[in-house]
Amino acid sequence: MTVSLHRVRRVAGIDTSYDGTRYAVALVTFCDEELDSIKTDAGDLSTPYVSKLFFLREAPILSRMLFREPIDLLFINGHGACHPYFFGLATVVGWTHRIPSIGIASRLIKGAYGRLPSRHPGIDFITLRSHVVGAAIRMEGFTKSVVVSTGFGVGLDDAIREYMHWTRFGKMPEPLRLAHLRARILLRGGPARKSACDEPRPENL
Repeated sequence: MTVSLHRVRRVAGIDTSYDGTRYAVALVTFCDEELDSIKTDAGDLSTPYVSKLFFLREAPILSRMLFREPIDLLFINGHGACHPYFFGLATVVGWTHRIPSIGIASRLIKGAYGRLPSRHPGIDFITLRSHVVGAAIRMEGFTKSVVVSTGFGVGLDDAIREYMHWTRFGKMPEPLRLAHLRARILLRGGPARKSACDEPRPENL
């Protein structure tokens, strides 16, 4: 199932940072291309990490943040279809909440992946068992690629297009980049409050 992204207004990014069993998570939402809200939380985690099943650990944390949030498109720091089981964190979370989602990752999970060149410089399609599961995108000025894959309700062409549109500083889409920064600040005991909260139109991070 895919949805039309022509009327997307609320675009968000969500990310979690860890320090041992301690975690901090941030959800940053834009509305009509403007920063609208930041929601954060922190706590302790007892679920162990299992290779290729990272979503079992992180999906419950993200789900608590996303419950009843009005989001049209969500960037998640994790894989979607570009996963050994074709069902990574971005797919699990998007499908659970019926939110169109895109997975963004810095590297591939270990597996027998292939590459297919595209017509666009800096973009290669990633294949797994004869299926195109994502794209490796190398932004101008960088040597390493970012892995972009469909999560839920978004086709790969749209996922690439939205990634390119929202990536303005560095290699991460802006909502996800800000979520990543805010989660790290919170984990280090920065000024962000340590309970779930909304901060309408903050001046800065």
